Amino acid sequence: MSKNTLSTHIKEKLDVLRIGKERCMYKVHELLRDVNEKAYKPTLLAIGPYHHSKVGQGFMEGHKLCHLRQMLERTEGSIETYIIALRELEERARNCYVECISQTSDQFVEMMLLDGCFIIELFRKYEIYKETGGQEYDPIFQKEWMLPRIARDLLIFENQLPFFVIAKLFDMSESNKSRNLVEHIVDIEETNETSVEISPTQLNDLVLNFFFDTLPFRWNVDTSSYNSTKRINHLLCLMHETLTRSLIEMVYERLEFGFRFKNAKFEHLLGLIHATICISILDTEIDHAEECQEAVVKFKKAEIFKHVFGLIGKVVIPLLVKMKKMRKAISYASTFQRSGSLVSITDKLTDLHGLKEIEDWTTIPLSTELLEARVEFNIAKKFQGKLIEYCLWIPIPFAIELQGAGIEITKAEKFKEIYDRNRNEDGKSKQYETGSVGVKLNVVQKFKRLPCLNKIETWNSIPYGKELRDAGVEFNKAKKFKHLLSLREIEDSSIHSATELEEAGIKFKKAEESSFFSLKFNNGLMEISPLSIQNGTETYLRNLIAYEQYCDRQNGSNYVYNYVRFMDHLINSPKDVKLLRQKGIISNCLGDDEIISTMVNKLGHYISFSTNIYARTFKNLNMHCKKRRNIWMAKLRRDYFNSPWALLSFLGAVLLLALAIAQTVFSIIP
Repeated sequence: MSKNTLSTHIKEKLDVLRIGKERCMYKVHELLRDVNEKAYKPTLLAIGPYHHSKVGQGFMEGHKLCHLRQMLERTEGSIETYIIALRELEERARNCYVECISQTSDQFVEMMLLDGCFIIELFRKYEIYKETGGQEYDPIFQKEWMLPRIARDLLIFENQLPFFVIAKLFDMSESNKSRNLVEHIVDIEETNETSVEISPTQLNDLVLNFFFDTLPFRWNVDTSSYNSTKRINHLLCLMHETLTRSLIEMVYERLEFGFRFKNAKFEHLLGLIHATICISILDTEIDHAEECQEAVVKFKKAEIFKHVFGLIGKVVIPLLVKMKKMRKAISYASTFQRSGSLVSITDKLTDLHGLKEIEDWTTIPLSTELLEARVEFNIAKKFQGKLIEYCLWIPIPFAIELQGAGIEITKAEKFKEIYDRNRNEDGKSKQYETGSVGVKLNVVQKFKRLPCLNKIETWNSIPYGKELRDAGVEFNKAKKFKHLLSLREIEDSSIHSATELEEAGIKFKKAEESSFFSLKFNNGLMEISPLSIQNGTETYLRNLIAYEQYCDRQNGSNYVYNYVRFMDHLINSPKDVKLLRQKGIISNCLGDDEIISTMVNKLGHYISFSTNIYARTFKNLNMHCKKRRNIWMAKLRRDYFNSPWALLSFLGAVLLLALAIAQTVFSIIP
């Protein structure tokens, strides 16, 4: 190949290279595919260019053409109108696919038209099928095996059509009927029933209603609550003093997912289902965190009330006397205020000194969406302030522990300066290692066992005590920092299996009313939302995880993998599956517990992740298992209280022991 020919060849490759923000249609890499190749391939229905002409030729192509004809008849539209609209979207749609598409322009537009119209008609007809009690005739609905396989193929990561293409076709089909779904005419001669009309609904609801009945997990179908003004204001009002960094991040991501759902900003159908899952998980975690924080706040308030209670008698009586003397002055002030003079003078003074706050929404994150939700500016401003504070904490070492100890951001920044300076002066990194600090703390604890030293605590006993002291941190807060730092080892990402946790006294329970993929741990009770293990469960989970691996960090999080990883820790053997199955948490439709154990343990192979939304649950579980009292109580219940007879024998032994002690005491007494 000559030099000119080679340069021309490379230029041709560069010309077809597509790099843009909308690139979201990938193919799974080989390492991930080799674990279970079948999970990433459609078996019946090909959507998009990657598996076009490879799957469902003849059989499903006929169904696509039938759905296109029915859509044209229903909307009284012309096929030319749809083709013209799709040609305008062709370039944008091609840019969504990372792999080079060999289809010509006509082939690509035809593929978008057939696939998009098939999906819309499928969801619309399924809604009618449910409304009429199964009287909608369609070959797809008449064969029980077909619909689940179609639903499976529609959520394959490599088998997707850009969502804006589906949305465009849906809007065009609705515009001819004033955005109302057309009445479906049922054959009166065969059914003796009147026509059925579907109420107006959005495309999102049609999609979720379809997959709600076909996926092995459930969620809240009422999508209006996802982004209601009441819910948004509640989330923003969580921005109070006791808000933790993790909760701030969850609130922000929850708002982002909610607004993405409202504006239908999804890459494809799989992205829509993933966003629904993330909203469900975040709502559960936020509500749980809020409950925990409210409990802490109530406890602190009780302590404060207890401390102040002794002073109430001294304060209330003088205060009542002063209030009685000021009553007349207050009545004069209220009369003056009603005249309007006080209000006008105050407004003029605040305007004069520039103290009246101007509602500048340009600096508020998600300002457009918050304005549409009618959020008050002061609430949005507080939301902005907390996010800014959260960003300031990010570069600070041990930020979670410092903030948990109640150390101010200014002192934490000072600590960072001293910490970085000392590290640079030594010429080597002094990064935190749980082992080294743990050894240091153990040595300190051994010395503290001496009677004369057990109440002495110095800055030398605090990890990075010199830096904290130089930053102006109070000693009591530094002690709390030491305690939180020692818990880092407990917050490890590993937990025991389900059977081992049960031996440690942890009880498992199926969450009765909760969203899917939800986990709650309180006071030794682990509540997990039920999961049905069916033939398609592994495929759904694998493709959702694949989506998380390839999607932009700004548009998604690895929450599905967090859940799978948690279940992977719980399930190490068929015994763990049996325990969870007996508790109603796992529904085994495959028949063998060992199959489920192997499947769950392989789901995390070649998967990378960044955040762990269940970090608090991990820590609480490990802290519970480290307490010997919990283990002893669990053994006591298992060995002696596992049956009524064992309990009676234990009580009898205790009674005999008490009588023997009493007899001994009375025999000693003269």
